[in-house]
Amino acid sequence: MTNQSLWDEINPLYFGESEKLFGCHHYPQSLNSRSCAVVLCHPIGQEYIRSHRAFYQLAVHLSQVGFHVFRFDYFGCGDSDGDFEEGSLLQWTNDIHTAINEIQERSGVKGICLIGLRMGATLALRAASGSRDVKSVVLWEPVFNGKRYLEELGKLQKQIFGDGPNRTKQDRNRSGLNEEILGFLFTAKLKEEMEMIKVDQLESGSNGKLLVLLNKEDPACMNDIHHFAQDNPCTEFQLIVDYREWEAGPIRRHPLDTFKYLISWVGAVHS
Repeated sequence: MTNQSLWDEINPLYFGESEKLFGCHHYPQSLNSRSCAVVLCHPIGQEYIRSHRAFYQLAVHLSQVGFHVFRFDYFGCGDSDGDFEEGSLLQWTNDIHTAINEIQERSGVKGICLIGLRMGATLALRAASGSRDVKSVVLWEPVFNGKRYLEELGKLQKQIFGDGPNRTKQDRNRSGLNEEILGFLFTAKLKEEMEMIKVDQLESGSNGKLLVLLNKEDPACMNDIHHFAQDNPCTEFQLIVDYREWEAGPIRRHPLDTFKYLISWVGAVHS
């Protein structure tokens, strides 16, 4: 297949109210299209930039096995309207609902599989709550503890840029401040929303299939998954030690083992 013919299978578009959101519809590249469409839910901030290439490739691979796939940018992210600091977890969760409605209308397919990475996984779980149309959710390296997530970003910020010339120790320990983290302005309101994310408050609210996928064994995260699975008994867990593209260094490659497992799992659930 040439690059041009592949591009013909992808429809870039603006959608939603006043067409403020940008997305790409990947059409099935198989004669036998699936009865479920896939919506990809990106991470946010710097992790969005680093994982963008992987999500594009994942969309292509899923479309090759017969899925309608929709990947999109939240409000204030990527090519969508607005600025990052105008966004919120509620806004981005609603954006997923808008994306679901868009791909259902465009594909004529009712059932939905959500695949989210990092904060995108947490947003996907929220969007799935109470939805009859969401038949499965893949939580790829999910954020189950918002406070710990912000601390991880803060440590990476410090490793790369240091403490910064104008921030006192007292300022660094205060959550009620707007703060630039890895090139993105996290408002006090957004950080407050994130700090409220706790594993015991997260549930699917749906009878669909759940998969939690990790690429690195982390004791704190494993403990969170154990608690999550207790409240959501239909949860499957898979550890695949693989390349973590959102933490990418100078060498770039695809997390191929993860791709293979994801495509196999989604394909089996929606055969």
